[in-house]
Formats: sequence, C-alpha cells, structure tokens
Amino acid sequence: MESRHGPRWLAFGMSRLADRLAVVLVALGAMLWGTDALFRAPLLRHLSSDRLVQSTQLVLMEHVILVVCSIPLLWLARGQIRRLSGRQWAAIAAIGVGASGLATVLFTISFGYGHFIETLLLQKTQPLIAIVLASVWLRERLTPAAWGLVPVALIGAYLIAIPDPLHPQNAWADFHIAAALFALGASALWGAATVFGRYALADVSFTALTGLRFTTALPALAVVLLLLGGPAAFTVYRVTDAPLYLGLALLPGLLGMLLYYRGLSATPAAMATLAELAFPITGVLVNVFLVTPRQTITTYQVVGIVVLWAALAFLDRLNARRPAVLRPRPVAAAA
Repeated sequence: MESRHGPRWLAFGMSRLADRLAVVLVALGAMLWGTDALFRAPLLRHLSSDRLVQSTQLVLMEHVILVVCSIPLLWLARGQIRRLSGRQWAAIAAIGVGASGLATVLFTISFGYGHFIETLLLQKTQPLIAIVLASVWLRERLTPAAWGLVPVALIGAYLIAIPDPLHPQNAWADFHIAAALFALGASALWGAATVFGRYALADVSFTALTGLRFTTALPALAVVLLLLGGPAAFTVYRVTDAPLYLGLALLPGLLGMLLYYRGLSATPAAMATLAELAFPITGVLVNVFLVTPRQTITTYQVVGIVVLWAALAFLDRLNARRPAVLRPRPVAAAA
C-alpha cells in the first residue's frame, strides 16, 4: 500500500511546498529570463541588419522550438483546453501575441541598441502597470504590509540596474529615446500578461498555459515577419546557431516560464509582479561576466540583490499566510 500511495503523497507534498514558495518560484523564473542575453547577443549579429526584422527573426525561431517542446504539455491538457471560455481564450491570446510575441520583439529591439542598463531599468516599470491592472481586472488590493515592501523591492531593483546610483546620470549618458520607448512598450505588455495569466490560471494548469502562450504567439510572429521582410526573411537561419537557439528557448524560455507560471498559480498578480523584479539580477551578472566582461559588479549592485531578495522573502511569507491581497478572485470568474 505504501508503494502504491507513496508517489501520490509525495506529489501532494511537493505541490504544497511549491505553493508555499510560490513567490520564490516566480522570482527564480524571472531570474532565468535574465540569462537570455547570453544567447540573444551573439544571435543578433547573424541576422538581418534591420532591427525590427532582426528581432522578429530571432523571437520567431525561439518560438518554433518552444512550440515543438510544448506539444506534449498541450496534449496532456487537451481536456482543460476544450473547456476554456471565450474570455479566457482572449486573455491567453493577449498573453501569447502581446507578451510572448510582441513584447519579446520590443525588448530584443531595445536590447539591440546596446543600452543594457537603460533597457533593464525601464523594464522595472512593469510592477506599477501590473498592480494597477490587477486592481481593475482581478479586484486585487494589496494590504499595507505588502505595499510597504513595494518601494523596498523597487529600490533593490534600481540598485541592481544602476551600477553607481549616487551618479545615475552616468548610466543615462548615452540615453537613447528609441531604446527607452521599446523597453517601456515591452514592460507594459509584460505587466498586462501577469494579470491575464493569473486570470487564466483559475481554470487551466500552469503547464497548459505555458504551452498555449508559445503556441498562440507563433502564428502572429510568422505573419509579422512575412510582412516586414518577405519570404527571404525566413532563409537567414544557420545550422551552426542551433545550440544558441536551443539554449535561448529551453533555459530562459521553457524552464523560466514553467517556474514562473507554477509560482503565479499560487500568487496574486499584484505580488507576482514584484517578484519579477528579480529579472535584472541575472541580467546584470550575465552582462558583467559574460557579455561585457570589461565591466565589474559594484557594491551597490550586491546590496541591491540582498535588499530585493529580503523584500521577496517577506512577500513570500505574506503570501503563505494569505493576508497580503484582499479579494483576489476575478470578477469575471464569479459570474
């Protein structure tokens, strides 16, 4: 009897542990996203000279791999998928086309300008967008204790993104308006996707939502690339770049999103978006040690990592007690 029921109890225990550490899982998923510079930087040099076409080419191939990997997840969840409502499909389409497709393209374009700090910092406006949208769409209200951690987390993210916070003008000396606008556009779409993802997870598993996110994005990306570059835009890929594309798709892509959505399934959107501030930790470390090794990590950045993770640890504790968000259930779900 033990051998028969043991795995079920083990799975239940692991699920309870994942729920308890939900905020941490969101943060770890976001940190994996920060590793994409390791793969994205060399790939951008091998594609079209047009930034928009170049970025779409990269994100399209990334999603081709992700969709192939998602086929088993979608097959196992086919019953859940058939039961999705029209409003849930709209939310999933917005996540796929808007966040996984368009936002990733916008972020890649911003990244392509070479203004890494500017891109990373402006991406940190995402929590403000998500918290406002979560209050409208999901009727989530952060308690005073959770609100007190918002500026702490933002300060930590700021210290990570700006090497010399006492002289921030140095980081913005080469400010580029286009890079800033693309980064802000990506931030807005990702903030909205956090809220729509939390809504969809009320009735679909985190593995199914991960697969649906990639699958709904792929056709839109193919159409955009065809309109921008014509059929020739699909012929630039090189077999020698396959390891980079696989690394990009599997590490920050598939694994990062699985961790993120597993955490989000047990975390209110208004709190999960703060955990996403962990993204620049690995983004800065990868840029300093692997992409631009001439740079060094500063004491302020180390302090920022400690401050941010301290704030996330308190958020995780609040989330486990369930008093951090009031009325988190979506209005539409109750109808």
